[in-house]
Amino acid sequence: MLLCAIVEGEDLHCRWEELLDALDAVSPTVEDAGLGSAYLDMHGILGEPARWCAQVRATLAPFPVDVRCGCAEDAFCAGVAARHADGCVVAAGGEAEFLSPFPLSALGIDPRTIERFVLLGIERIGELAALPHGAFVRRFGARAALWHLRANGAERRSLVPRAFTLPIEANALGEGEVQTQEQLLFALRVLIGRISESCTRRGRSAGGIRVDFFCDDASERNIELFFALPTAEERAIFDVLRARLERERFDAPVVGMRVRALRLEEAGSSQMLFVRERVQRQDLAVALARLEGLLGEPVRRARLRPAHAFEERFSFERFTPDLAAVEEVRVSALPALPLPPLQLIAEREVAVELRGGVPIALGSPPSVLCECVGPWRTQDVARELPPRDEYDVALSDGRWYRIVHRQTRWYLCGVYE
Repeated sequence: MLLCAIVEGEDLHCRWEELLDALDAVSPTVEDAGLGSAYLDMHGILGEPARWCAQVRATLAPFPVDVRCGCAEDAFCAGVAARHADGCVVAAGGEAEFLSPFPLSALGIDPRTIERFVLLGIERIGELAALPHGAFVRRFGARAALWHLRANGAERRSLVPRAFTLPIEANALGEGEVQTQEQLLFALRVLIGRISESCTRRGRSAGGIRVDFFCDDASERNIELFFALPTAEERAIFDVLRARLERERFDAPVVGMRVRALRLEEAGSSQMLFVRERVQRQDLAVALARLEGLLGEPVRRARLRPAHAFEERFSFERFTPDLAAVEEVRVSALPALPLPPLQLIAEREVAVELRGGVPIALGSPPSVLCECVGPWRTQDVARELPPRDEYDVALSDGRWYRIVHRQTRWYLCGVYE
């Protein structure tokens, strides 16, 4: 027999996983049917339905929630029983009779289709169950087969056990306090490194992270971030979190932190922002969607406008590209894949001419650059000062070089051969 538990309460989404974990003590097979609804397989569990329902209520008693239980051999019927009355038990073979007086909405049929049924004189589940199966399915399509099975209490599907995974988290509590942004970022980098290592070891990627900050004045700050794509890369997670922390201000020193991976999935793979040499409309739309998913807000562009006050000389508006004109826009003149190997050489200082902060000529006498891609900040500011930015540049003869900018000097560090 199957048991359905309907749970209601405030902030249910925050403790739903804890409630499901608690139900593991009642049955080893628990199916998460969505927020507030769970199914338990009670086959082989000693006792009777009344005892099982009492055990579920006792298990969830420590939580501030209301629980209703229903039992039946059929999962759908058990769910209807739980919603109908707490402790309702439907005997085997009596499913169709029990379901007969309920309205069609209990089957999960959309309102528009219900209106069609009403015009045909069908308003209750029992009236639908009495229809010939074949003719009914031919009239209303494949989805009608499931409605007919449920109406007759004959779905008899197996439960899908919820995946049980240990939480991946890292803590730094009682190890001193941090008072500067640099100290905070360094401590977070250490914790995120542990998260990344744990995810990689278990073959998982995180769809997001939650960071809890515990301050010296007994206050707490919680931040949740979700990624456009699941990842286990330390640098990717840290960069997103660092960007988010730029607008956070703490009134007291931080004395403890906890970082936890959210929405664990099977290990994913990195994806490029644009995957072709030419921008395609679909690529641009996908890239914008990823950026908005990463930022949690629309992508905007700055527009200049005449004004006396400096802060009024620009405005931000949502970025809406002209997709009809992007087919011919080139992203980069990088060589077609596969790329030639990069031969690293001993760094030597080189003269570079700039225009608007972008390299336009290399060497002495200067050779005009026909392409410049970058920069990439390859070293973290917290680990190396001054920062190191790398560029790939191409001369008119088709040769590509890797150059590095550090403070006010430029260095040649590699050649593509």
